[in-house]
Amino acid sequence: MLKLFSQQHKCIVFAQDDLAPILLPTFFSNSLSRTQQIFVVTRNQHLDEKPIENITMKFILNRLEQFLFWIEEYAKGSKFVSLNNHHSIPNELINYYLNEVIIVQKGLGEASVKQSIQALTSYYNYLYQSGISDNLKDLFIKPKYREQARSNTKSRTAVKYLTPELRNILYYNTTTIRDELLLRTGGECGLRSRENQGFLLDDFKVGAKTYKGLLTLFDDMKNHPEKVEFEYFMQGRFSKSVRYSGGKSRMVFLHRSLLERFKAYYDNERPESMSDSFFLNNSNSNDNNPISAKCATQVFTKTRARVLFMQTQGLTPKEGQQLEIDHTHHVLRHSFGTDKFYTLSEENNMAVDDVTTTSQVFLTVAALMGHNASSKSAPSTTRRYIRSCHIKTAFDCK
Repeated sequence: MLKLFSQQHKCIVFAQDDLAPILLPTFFSNSLSRTQQIFVVTRNQHLDEKPIENITMKFILNRLEQFLFWIEEYAKGSKFVSLNNHHSIPNELINYYLNEVIIVQKGLGEASVKQSIQALTSYYNYLYQSGISDNLKDLFIKPKYREQARSNTKSRTAVKYLTPELRNILYYNTTTIRDELLLRTGGECGLRSRENQGFLLDDFKVGAKTYKGLLTLFDDMKNHPEKVEFEYFMQGRFSKSVRYSGGKSRMVFLHRSLLERFKAYYDNERPESMSDSFFLNNSNSNDNNPISAKCATQVFTKTRARVLFMQTQGLTPKEGQQLEIDHTHHVLRHSFGTDKFYTLSEENNMAVDDVTTTSQVFLTVAALMGHNASSKSAPSTTRRYIRSCHIKTAFDCK
């Protein structure tokens, strides 16, 4: 699914990956843009219009986008739910998303949960008012999840950097080659969990240009034993959507040792399948479909629990960085970006605090991470890596 911006209508357009529009959320977006009003339920169960601020409209559309992405993933394992019929899904499934998914699985706090409830209530009220949905939705947080939402609100204390040594401990304590790779692509290539879906076996075309699939890279590795690094083109459709556009495509650089593990997975562990997707569900699940967008995140969560237990038993080095419960899969990606930022700063004889958004160091790291260097968020991204570089230095000095 993509989120695009229509210059003609001045609103967000939701679309399938093939650019076919998803009509209902797009109509809702257009209505918000034109009226800047939502429908709210009164005490007598009527709907009244309520004006909203521009910032409210933005978070409503962002939270709706997150919900639709979840529906898209959920539909892969369901015969009855899809983006095409999301307007008629039962109340219970939406509340499952609000309670189990965003509170338990995603760990969102009270403010984010309230935003999601307002966004989905506004959307389904609009569908009801338009005669598309038969019933008003009763969306709420169950009492047993309220405390967890409050707990999630507390700021995370774990630093957003994992040393190479701690990353290696995580890789070593996965249970399959596939799971090892799903973590290594984060820590050694800076990939988001979802982007692991973008590894394809066969060569593929984007526009008029052909790019190498992994089978061709395996041949390149065999035919060029002197080569240390290999390029793979990660298509934007597998990446995080940039505001008003699709995801940002970029080159991903695979070290020979990592590509050799890709080959080992393909030769020894990958289930037989006609799918062009490289990473598949494990064969013992009797489901040889491509992995879900959150698979790497789930692998990290399981491996984190294993390593945390080992730490309590004194089975990991005590002198190095310790893993914390607040560490997430995204910290692997952030650690990769921090290492690159630090190394490039040294190679260019620049102090990390002196790096600006127009410097080659920043622009190179932005390209590697799939960031839009020209966006307004660029300066804040730079500051995050500067802070992490100082954390990295502190660990190196221990």
